[in-house]
Amino acid sequence: MTDILTIRGFKFAAATAGVKSPAVQRLDVGLIAAQSPASAACVTTTNLVVAAPVAITRERLAAGRCQAVLANSGNANAFTGAQGERDARDLTAAAAAALGIDPALVVPMSTGVIGQPMPVERIRPHVAELVDRLDERSLEDFAAAIMTTDTRPKTACVDGELSTGPIRMLGVAKGSGMIAPNMATMLAVVLADYEAEPEFLREALRAASDSSFNCISVDGDMSTNDTLMVMAGGRADAPRVRGSADHNEFARLLTEACRDLARQMVFDGEGATKLVEVRVTGGPDHAAARLVARTVAESLLVKTAFRGEDPNWGRIICAAGRSGVKFDPGGVDLFIGDVSVVRDGLLAQDDWERRAAQVMKRREFSIMLDLKAGPG
Repeated sequence: MTDILTIRGFKFAAATAGVKSPAVQRLDVGLIAAQSPASAACVTTTNLVVAAPVAITRERLAAGRCQAVLANSGNANAFTGAQGERDARDLTAAAAAALGIDPALVVPMSTGVIGQPMPVERIRPHVAELVDRLDERSLEDFAAAIMTTDTRPKTACVDGELSTGPIRMLGVAKGSGMIAPNMATMLAVVLADYEAEPEFLREALRAASDSSFNCISVDGDMSTNDTLMVMAGGRADAPRVRGSADHNEFARLLTEACRDLARQMVFDGEGATKLVEVRVTGGPDHAAARLVARTVAESLLVKTAFRGEDPNWGRIICAAGRSGVKFDPGGVDLFIGDVSVVRDGLLAQDDWERRAAQVMKRREFSIMLDLKAGPG
Protein backbone atom coordinates (compact mmCIF):
# COMPACT_ATOMS: atom_id res chain seq x y z
CA MET A 1 0.00 0.00 0.00
CA THR A 2 1.45 3.35 -1.04
CA ASP A 3 1.33 6.42 1.17
CA ILE A 4 -1.29 8.98 0.15
CA LEU A 5 0.45 12.22 -0.79
CA THR A 6 -0.90 15.35 0.87
CA ILE A 7 0.33 18.90 1.48
CA ARG A 8 -0.93 21.61 3.76
CA GLY A 9 -3.05 24.27 2.05
CA PHE A 10 -3.95 22.42 -1.17
CA LYS A 11 -6.74 20.13 -2.34
CA PHE A 12 -7.29 18.19 -5.55
CA ALA A 13 -10.11 16.75 -7.65
CA ALA A 14 -10.72 15.01 -10.96
CA ALA A 15 -13.74 14.08 -13.06
CA THR A 16 -14.73 12.41 -16.31
CA ALA A 17 -16.00 14.82 -18.98
CA GLY A 18 -15.37 12.95 -22.24
CA VAL A 19 -13.07 15.76 -23.42
CA LYS A 20 -11.55 13.85 -26.33
CA SER A 21 -14.78 12.04 -27.13
CA PRO A 22 -17.96 11.18 -25.21
CA ALA A 23 -17.04 7.57 -25.87
CA VAL A 24 -13.78 7.92 -23.92
CA GLN A 25 -14.74 7.55 -20.29
CA ARG A 26 -11.72 8.26 -18.11
CA LEU A 27 -10.62 11.00 -15.73
CA ASP A 28 -9.78 13.94 -18.01
CA VAL A 29 -10.44 17.16 -16.09
CA GLY A 30 -8.74 18.13 -12.85
CA LEU A 31 -8.56 20.92 -10.32
CA ILE A 32 -5.93 22.04 -7.82
CA ALA A 33 -7.18 24.61 -5.33
CA ALA A 34 -5.42 26.42 -2.51
CA GLN A 35 -7.15 27.61 0.66
CA SER A 36 -5.99 31.16 -0.09
CA PRO A 37 -4.00 32.83 -2.89
CA ALA A 38 -0.48 31.44 -3.18
CA SER A 39 2.70 32.96 -4.58
CA ALA A 40 3.21 31.54 -8.04
CA ALA A 41 5.51 31.49 -11.04
CA CYS A 42 5.74 29.58 -14.30
CA VAL A 43 8.07 28.58 -17.11
CA THR A 44 6.40 27.87 -20.45
CA THR A 45 7.18 26.57 -23.91
CA THR A 46 9.70 28.31 -26.17
CA ASN A 47 7.72 27.14 -29.21
CA LEU A 48 6.53 29.98 -31.46
CA VAL A 49 3.12 28.27 -31.60
CA VAL A 50 1.55 28.81 -28.19
CA ALA A 51 -1.71 27.31 -26.98
CA ALA A 52 -4.43 29.54 -25.54
CA PRO A 53 -4.02 28.24 -21.96
CA VAL A 54 -0.31 29.03 -22.05
CA ALA A 55 -0.97 32.63 -23.11
CA ILE A 56 -3.51 33.07 -20.32
CA THR A 57 -1.26 31.44 -17.71
CA ARG A 58 1.61 33.77 -18.66
CA GLU A 59 -0.72 36.76 -18.39
CA ARG A 60 -2.22 35.84 -15.03
CA LEU A 61 0.95 34.68 -13.32
CA ALA A 62 2.71 37.94 -14.16
CA ALA A 63 1.11 39.20 -10.95
CA GLY A 64 2.76 36.36 -9.01
CA ARG A 65 -0.45 35.07 -7.39
CA CYS A 66 -2.64 32.03 -8.07
CA GLN A 67 -5.25 30.05 -6.18
CA ALA A 68 -6.37 27.34 -8.60
CA VAL A 69 -5.31 25.32 -11.64
CA LEU A 70 -7.99 23.95 -13.97
CA ALA A 71 -6.50 21.27 -16.22
CA ASN A 72 -7.67 18.86 -18.87
CA SER A 73 -6.34 16.14 -21.13
CA GLY A 74 -7.78 15.07 -24.50
CA ASN A 75 -7.62 18.53 -26.08
CA ALA A 76 -4.66 20.93 -26.21
CA ASN A 77 -6.74 24.02 -27.08
CA ALA A 78 -3.86 24.95 -29.42
CA PHE A 79 -4.23 26.43 -32.90
CA THR A 80 -7.83 27.23 -32.01
CA GLY A 81 -7.68 31.01 -32.55
CA ALA A 82 -9.64 33.61 -30.62
CA GLN A 83 -12.36 31.06 -29.81
CA GLY A 84 -9.82 28.89 -28.00
CA GLU A 85 -8.87 31.80 -25.76
CA ARG A 86 -12.52 32.60 -25.07
CA ASP A 87 -13.13 28.96 -24.18
CA ALA A 88 -10.24 28.87 -21.73
CA ARG A 89 -11.37 32.09 -20.08
CA ASP A 90 -14.95 30.81 -19.92
CA LEU A 91 -13.94 27.60 -18.17
CA THR A 92 -11.63 29.31 -15.67
CA ALA A 93 -14.39 31.85 -14.94
CA ALA A 94 -16.74 28.95 -14.19
CA ALA A 95 -14.18 27.46 -11.83
CA ALA A 96 -13.64 30.81 -10.14
CA ALA A 97 -17.39 31.26 -9.64
CA ALA A 98 -17.71 27.81 -8.10
CA LEU A 99 -14.76 28.51 -5.81
CA GLY A 100 -15.92 32.04 -5.01
CA ILE A 101 -12.63 33.65 -6.09
CA ASP A 102 -11.36 36.14 -8.70
CA PRO A 103 -11.02 34.55 -12.18
CA ALA A 104 -7.55 36.12 -12.43
CA LEU A 105 -6.45 33.65 -9.73
CA VAL A 106 -7.32 30.59 -11.86
CA VAL A 107 -4.95 29.37 -14.58
CA PRO A 108 -5.81 26.86 -17.31
CA MET A 109 -3.67 23.93 -18.44
CA SER A 110 -4.54 21.74 -21.41
CA THR A 111 -2.91 18.81 -23.17
CA GLY A 112 -4.02 16.53 -25.97
CA VAL A 113 -5.01 16.88 -29.61
CA ILE A 114 -3.94 20.10 -31.37
CA GLY A 115 -6.34 22.05 -33.59
CA GLN A 116 -9.64 20.73 -32.27
CA PRO A 117 -12.13 23.16 -30.67
CA MET A 118 -12.49 22.76 -26.92
CA PRO A 119 -15.70 20.85 -26.06
CA VAL A 120 -16.73 23.47 -23.53
CA GLU A 121 -20.28 22.13 -23.44
CA ARG A 122 -18.96 18.81 -22.12
CA ILE A 123 -16.47 20.28 -19.63
CA ARG A 124 -18.42 23.14 -18.05
CA PRO A 125 -21.06 20.92 -16.35
CA HIS A 126 -18.26 19.15 -14.47
CA VAL A 127 -16.59 22.27 -13.04
CA ALA A 128 -18.90 22.52 -10.02
CA GLU A 129 -18.46 18.76 -9.55
CA LEU A 130 -14.70 19.28 -9.34
CA VAL A 131 -15.13 21.89 -6.61
CA ASP A 132 -17.46 19.60 -4.68
CA ARG A 133 -14.93 16.76 -4.94
CA LEU A 134 -11.93 18.75 -3.70
CA ASP A 135 -9.99 16.67 -1.22
CA GLU A 136 -6.46 16.83 0.16
CA ARG A 137 -5.99 13.11 -0.63
CA SER A 138 -6.83 13.18 -4.35
CA LEU A 139 -3.50 14.14 -5.96
CA GLU A 140 -3.30 10.79 -7.77
CA ASP A 141 -6.69 11.41 -9.38
CA PHE A 142 -5.52 14.79 -10.66
CA ALA A 143 -2.34 13.15 -11.99
CA ALA A 144 -4.44 10.58 -13.86
CA ALA A 145 -6.69 13.27 -15.32
CA ILE A 146 -3.83 15.04 -17.14
CA MET A 147 -2.37 11.90 -18.74
CA THR A 148 -2.39 11.55 -22.54
CA THR A 149 -0.05 8.89 -23.91
CA ASP A 150 1.44 8.45 -20.45
CA THR A 151 1.24 4.90 -19.13
CA ARG A 152 1.30 5.94 -15.49
CA PRO A 153 0.63 9.04 -13.35
CA LYS A 154 3.67 11.02 -12.23
CA THR A 155 3.99 12.50 -8.76
CA ALA A 156 6.90 13.49 -6.54
CA CYS A 157 7.21 14.31 -2.85
CA VAL A 158 10.24 16.00 -1.30
CA ASP A 159 10.54 16.81 2.40
CA GLY A 160 13.11 19.12 3.94
CA GLU A 161 13.82 21.40 6.86
CA LEU A 162 14.01 25.18 6.96
CA SER A 163 15.05 27.32 9.90
CA THR A 164 11.44 27.62 11.08
CA GLY A 165 10.39 24.01 10.60
CA PRO A 166 9.70 21.22 8.11
CA ILE A 167 8.82 21.98 4.49
CA ARG A 168 7.16 19.75 1.92
CA MET A 169 7.04 20.01 -1.86
CA LEU A 170 4.55 17.97 -3.82
CA GLY A 171 4.81 17.68 -7.59
CA VAL A 172 2.55 16.31 -10.31
CA ALA A 173 3.26 16.08 -14.03
CA LYS A 174 2.40 14.51 -17.36
CA GLY A 175 4.61 13.85 -20.34
CA SER A 176 5.83 10.95 -22.46
CA GLY A 177 5.79 12.10 -26.11
CA MET A 178 7.22 15.21 -27.80
CA ILE A 179 9.95 15.21 -25.16
CA ALA A 180 13.05 17.29 -25.86
CA PRO A 181 15.19 19.90 -24.12
CA ASN A 182 13.69 23.36 -23.56
CA MET A 183 10.75 22.09 -21.54
CA ALA A 184 9.58 18.91 -23.23
CA THR A 185 5.88 18.35 -23.86
CA MET A 186 4.64 18.50 -20.37
CA LEU A 187 2.41 19.92 -17.74
CA ALA A 188 3.88 20.09 -14.28
CA VAL A 189 2.88 21.75 -11.02
CA VAL A 190 5.01 21.83 -7.89
CA LEU A 191 3.36 22.89 -4.64
CA ALA A 192 5.17 24.09 -1.51
CA ASP A 193 3.69 24.63 1.94
CA TYR A 194 5.85 27.71 2.56
CA GLU A 195 5.14 31.21 1.26
CA ALA A 196 7.89 32.77 -0.89
CA GLU A 197 8.32 35.97 -2.90
CA PRO A 198 7.15 35.67 -6.53
CA GLU A 199 10.40 37.05 -7.94
CA PHE A 200 12.43 34.50 -5.99
CA LEU A 201 10.07 31.77 -7.22
CA ARG A 202 10.64 32.82 -10.83
CA GLU A 203 14.40 32.66 -10.45
CA ALA A 204 14.34 29.36 -8.55
CA LEU A 205 11.94 27.80 -11.06
CA ARG A 206 14.04 28.84 -14.05
CA ALA A 207 17.12 27.31 -12.44
CA ALA A 208 15.23 24.14 -11.48
CA SER A 209 13.83 23.66 -14.99
CA ASP A 210 17.24 24.26 -16.55
CA SER A 211 18.75 21.34 -14.64
CA SER A 212 15.76 19.01 -14.93
CA PHE A 213 13.13 19.30 -17.65
CA ASN A 214 15.52 21.11 -20.00
CA CYS A 215 17.96 18.20 -19.76
CA ILE A 216 15.69 15.41 -20.96
CA SER A 217 15.04 14.11 -24.46
CA VAL A 218 13.01 11.24 -25.89
CA ASP A 219 12.08 12.13 -29.46
CA GLY A 220 13.62 15.58 -29.99
CA ASP A 221 10.31 17.42 -30.46
CA MET A 222 8.69 20.27 -28.55
CA SER A 223 5.07 21.05 -27.74
CA THR A 224 2.77 24.08 -27.86
CA ASN A 225 1.46 23.63 -24.32
CA ASP A 226 4.51 23.06 -22.12
CA THR A 227 3.96 24.62 -18.71
CA LEU A 228 5.84 24.21 -15.45
CA MET A 229 4.37 26.03 -12.49
CA VAL A 230 5.13 26.43 -8.80
CA MET A 231 2.65 27.54 -6.12
CA ALA A 232 3.98 28.40 -2.67
CA GLY A 233 1.94 28.97 0.48
CA GLY A 234 -1.68 28.21 -0.22
CA ARG A 235 -3.08 29.18 3.16
CA ALA A 236 -3.23 32.35 5.23
CA ASP A 237 -1.02 31.02 8.04
CA ALA A 238 1.67 29.50 5.82
CA PRO A 239 5.19 30.17 7.14
CA ARG A 240 7.50 32.28 4.97
CA VAL A 241 10.89 31.49 3.54
CA ARG A 242 13.31 33.81 5.34
CA GLY A 243 17.04 34.35 4.98
CA SER A 244 19.54 33.23 2.36
CA ALA A 245 20.02 29.74 3.83
CA ASP A 246 16.28 29.03 3.67
CA HIS A 247 16.04 30.43 0.14
CA ASN A 248 18.91 28.19 -0.97
CA GLU A 249 17.32 25.12 0.61
CA PHE A 250 13.93 25.93 -0.94
CA ALA A 251 15.57 26.21 -4.38
CA ARG A 252 17.41 22.91 -3.85
CA LEU A 253 14.22 21.09 -2.88
CA LEU A 254 12.39 22.58 -5.86
CA THR A 255 15.13 21.33 -8.19
CA GLU A 256 14.99 17.89 -6.58
CA ALA A 257 11.23 17.66 -7.13
CA CYS A 258 11.59 18.77 -10.77
CA ARG A 259 14.36 16.26 -11.42
CA ASP A 260 12.26 13.45 -9.97
CA LEU A 261 9.36 14.32 -12.27
CA ALA A 262 11.66 14.76 -15.29
CA ARG A 263 13.21 11.31 -14.82
CA GLN A 264 9.73 9.77 -14.59
CA MET A 265 8.91 11.36 -17.96
CA VAL A 266 11.95 9.78 -19.60
CA PHE A 267 11.17 6.38 -18.09
CA ASP A 268 7.66 6.70 -19.54
CA GLY A 269 8.78 8.02 -22.94
CA GLU A 270 6.85 6.78 -25.97
CA GLY A 271 8.64 3.64 -27.14
CA ALA A 272 11.40 4.03 -24.56
CA THR A 273 13.22 0.90 -23.38
CA LYS A 274 16.10 2.54 -21.50
CA LEU A 275 16.83 5.55 -19.34
CA VAL A 276 20.38 6.71 -19.97
CA GLU A 277 22.06 9.54 -18.09
CA VAL A 278 24.80 11.28 -20.07
CA ARG A 279 27.40 13.04 -17.94
CA VAL A 280 30.10 15.18 -19.53
CA THR A 281 32.98 16.60 -17.49
CA GLY A 282 36.14 18.41 -18.50
CA GLY A 283 34.38 20.73 -20.94
CA PRO A 284 35.88 24.15 -21.80
CA ASP A 285 32.97 25.57 -19.75
CA HIS A 286 29.54 24.50 -18.49
CA ALA A 287 27.70 25.44 -21.68
CA ALA A 288 30.17 23.48 -23.80
CA ALA A 289 29.88 20.38 -21.62
CA ARG A 290 26.09 20.64 -21.81
CA LEU A 291 26.22 20.94 -25.60
CA VAL A 292 28.32 17.78 -25.89
CA ALA A 293 25.97 15.91 -23.55
CA ARG A 294 22.93 17.01 -25.53
CA THR A 295 24.53 16.07 -28.86
CA VAL A 296 25.34 12.59 -27.56
CA ALA A 297 21.90 12.17 -25.99
CA GLU A 298 20.03 13.17 -29.16
CA SER A 299 22.16 11.19 -31.63
CA LEU A 300 19.96 8.61 -33.35
CA LEU A 301 22.98 6.33 -33.90
CA VAL A 302 23.79 6.47 -30.20
CA LYS A 303 20.17 5.77 -29.33
CA THR A 304 20.04 2.73 -31.62
CA ALA A 305 23.19 1.41 -29.95
CA PHE A 306 21.56 1.84 -26.56
CA ARG A 307 18.38 0.15 -27.79
CA GLY A 308 20.37 -2.76 -29.22
CA GLU A 309 22.51 -3.01 -26.06
CA ASP A 310 25.59 -2.63 -28.27
CA PRO A 311 28.54 -0.85 -26.56
CA ASN A 312 29.55 0.90 -29.79
CA TRP A 313 31.61 3.57 -28.07
CA GLY A 314 32.74 5.06 -31.39
CA ARG A 315 29.25 6.46 -31.92
CA ILE A 316 29.44 8.31 -28.60
CA ILE A 317 32.86 9.80 -29.39
CA CYS A 318 31.75 10.74 -32.92
CA ALA A 319 28.66 12.51 -31.58
CA ALA A 320 30.83 14.47 -29.15
CA GLY A 321 33.17 15.37 -31.99
CA ARG A 322 30.44 16.90 -34.15
CA SER A 323 29.03 19.01 -31.31
CA GLY A 324 31.28 21.93 -32.26
CA VAL A 325 33.07 21.90 -28.91
CA LYS A 326 36.88 21.89 -29.08
CA PHE A 327 38.71 19.09 -27.24
CA ASP A 328 41.58 16.69 -27.87
CA PRO A 329 40.19 13.27 -28.89
CA GLY A 330 43.48 11.71 -27.83
CA GLY A 331 42.90 12.66 -24.22
CA VAL A 332 39.30 11.65 -23.52
CA ASP A 333 38.06 9.08 -21.02
CA LEU A 334 34.77 7.21 -21.50
CA PHE A 335 32.85 5.06 -19.03
CA ILE A 336 29.73 2.98 -19.70
CA GLY A 337 28.31 2.57 -16.23
CA ASP A 338 31.33 1.73 -14.08
CA VAL A 339 33.21 0.11 -16.97
CA SER A 340 36.24 2.03 -18.21
CA VAL A 341 36.04 1.79 -22.01
CA VAL A 342 38.42 4.52 -23.22
CA ARG A 343 41.32 6.03 -21.30
CA ASP A 344 43.36 8.87 -22.78
CA GLY A 345 41.85 8.25 -26.20
CA LEU A 346 42.61 4.49 -26.33
CA LEU A 347 40.78 1.32 -25.34
CA ALA A 348 41.26 0.88 -21.63
CA GLN A 349 41.19 -2.92 -21.21
CA ASP A 350 40.72 -6.15 -23.12
CA ASP A 351 37.43 -7.30 -21.57
CA TRP A 352 35.61 -3.96 -21.81
CA GLU A 353 33.09 -5.07 -24.47
CA ARG A 354 31.57 -7.96 -22.54
CA ARG A 355 31.35 -5.95 -19.32
CA ALA A 356 29.94 -2.85 -21.04
CA ALA A 357 27.34 -4.95 -22.84
CA GLN A 358 26.18 -6.29 -19.48
CA VAL A 359 25.75 -2.74 -18.21
CA MET A 360 23.68 -1.81 -21.26
CA LYS A 361 21.24 -4.64 -20.62
CA ARG A 362 19.99 -2.70 -17.61
CA ARG A 363 16.82 -0.61 -17.78
CA GLU A 364 18.86 2.35 -16.51
CA PHE A 365 22.56 3.14 -16.84
CA SER A 366 24.93 6.08 -17.32
CA ILE A 367 27.53 7.28 -19.79
CA MET A 368 30.40 9.43 -18.52
CA LEU A 369 32.70 11.31 -20.89
CA ASP A 370 35.65 13.32 -19.62
CA LEU A 371 36.93 15.71 -22.31
CA LYS A 372 39.84 16.99 -20.19
CA ALA A 373 39.50 20.40 -21.83
CA GLY A 374 38.53 22.57 -18.86
CA PRO A 375 36.33 22.89 -15.77
CA GLY A 376 32.90 22.51 -17.43
